Amino acid sequence: MERTIRDRTIVLASASPRRRETLERLGFPLVLRPTDSDESVADRLPVPERVVELAALKARAAAASPGAAGAPDGRWVLGADTLVALDGIAYGKPSGEEEAGNMLRALAGREHEVATGLALIDLDSGRLFTALSETLVRFAPMSEGEISAYLATGEWRGAAGAYRIQDRAAFFIDRVDGSFSGVVGLPIRELYVILRRSAYPFTGIPPVSGGSAREP
Repeated sequence: MERTIRDRTIVLASASPRRRETLERLGFPLVLRPTDSDESVADRLPVPERVVELAALKARAAAASPGAAGAPDGRWVLGADTLVALDGIAYGKPSGEEEAGNMLRALAGREHEVATGLALIDLDSGRLFTALSETLVRFAPMSEGEISAYLATGEWRGAAGAYRIQDRAAFFIDRVDGSFSGVVGLPIRELYVILRRSAYPFTGIPPVSGGSAREP
């Protein structure tokens, strides 16, 4: 059966430049459809369950938005959500520089968890596929001068836990145990597995082997 561009296009339910850049670098046709959902509905859940629930919430909102269902722009809708967790407390995107500084002080010199949930909707069948990436990240101790200097870069804006591991925050990362791309915000292995599970029409790539993405 002949495949159309719609059959391969992913509708990304996110405004994250990192997620967009990752998908574009991997060669996926892409449509951007950021969503604005009430994320407090998942506050009751543990962080791993919360990020999957929020990813699904975003994907469903994008799928229901004008031009999504049945439209020629894309068959697949992808939602993602990332949270940092320390001592059972979730750290999302800081509201301002003061909160970002407090987050960095809490993380400095300690190990924390980064959880990223993925949710993929096939608009043709209505099926939902989910995956979870969990990674341990250890920060080196940071002086007040280092925290101030990092805050001045502005990298904390829009970043869960107030840092971007792929940029200058890497100066302060001692160890990463798990998916680096998951910490960035789009775990590539988990993405590949749920796309394969959903029968996404890859070209020239063999079937999944060596295990599967963890499901919540």
